[in-house]
Amino acid sequence: MGDKLLEEQVQHLIRKERGIDDFNVVFRERGFSSTLDQLNKSDAVILPAFAIREPIHPNTYRLTENLDDIEPPIIPMASNWTHYPGDKLGNEIHEYQPETVRFLQRLANQPELDGFTTRDLYTKRILERHGFDARLVGDLGWYHDDYLGHDMRVPESIDHIVMTTPHNSHYVEQAKEVMDMLVEEYPDATHTCSFHSVLSDSDKRLRTLAEDRGFEIVLASHDTSNLEFYDNCDLHVGYRLHGHISFLRRRLPSVLVGEDGRGNGFNATLGTAGFPATRRRLGPRPAEIVQSFGQTLPGKGLRKVVQKTGWSPRPYRELIAPPDPTVPEKIRQFLQQEQTNGFESYEAVPELFDETYKNTMKPFLESLP
Repeated sequence: MGDKLLEEQVQHLIRKERGIDDFNVVFRERGFSSTLDQLNKSDAVILPAFAIREPIHPNTYRLTENLDDIEPPIIPMASNWTHYPGDKLGNEIHEYQPETVRFLQRLANQPELDGFTTRDLYTKRILERHGFDARLVGDLGWYHDDYLGHDMRVPESIDHIVMTTPHNSHYVEQAKEVMDMLVEEYPDATHTCSFHSVLSDSDKRLRTLAEDRGFEIVLASHDTSNLEFYDNCDLHVGYRLHGHISFLRRRLPSVLVGEDGRGNGFNATLGTAGFPATRRRLGPRPAEIVQSFGQTLPGKGLRKVVQKTGWSPRPYRELIAPPDPTVPEKIRQFLQQEQTNGFESYEAVPELFDETYKNTMKPFLESLP
């Protein structure tokens, strides 16, 4: 669902500010070597929600073997740093591989690109630390035409709560505790568990746990119209970044449990309503060794076997930073405080979204080829 929202938003924003309505949308792992003539007829190659995920080329972005064969400018948009556990320490010390830096330099050296745009502060900081110019334009999903310029919609009472589920299976127990906390704290509310992607094995377990606790189930993947019911809800608590954003863009309160650098980077940008899912166990150097070893293990086949045993498909992650068991209680205390003070900590959210659009996102869109 997050990808679908971003796909629609990037077209909407370019159409809104530039009047352009001719898009050819392809998955980032598709190669263009055999269709180079078609690609070179484009005005630009846009990489929305630019994932700086290593190895980046040609793995995350296939494009072409020789990037110089691509004639239009390659424009990354709202870049994001993807890393586990993606905490503040990791953001301050992580070093990109030389191949990644060379790829980023290739993009940065284009005359059409005036530095990188980022969706969060963590991405901005790590790019600047590697010598690149970067500015915050926010997540593409921040911007909802119906609510730009509006204040937060503070609920008088919490009558309908939506919870979204984690990507990673090792958070199942923590997510179960979050469910229990929400039922205890809001026993008279309607509780809905919203699944933003096709159900994984861990999602199927979470669906059963949610049903056992009286949650209504919504399968919300594939079509952003499936999220329209959020307009009539009061609160989101969960793990999906674009579940969190889907509420905030409607000026509704939300709490995000950050699974990795994407969620934690957003929480650092917002400055409120976010909690890291993990508690770091290993320091940077041991963590790097464990992660490097873990990534040399065989791929999806072995992961599926491991996952069916109930273990994480990436067990090395739990060695580095296991789930923090105190997260449900932290969320409870935060929500109690917010209800007491009228959700005061959210007051700066609309201003952040509106000012970012006016000062950086809109000028960036207007600068596109």
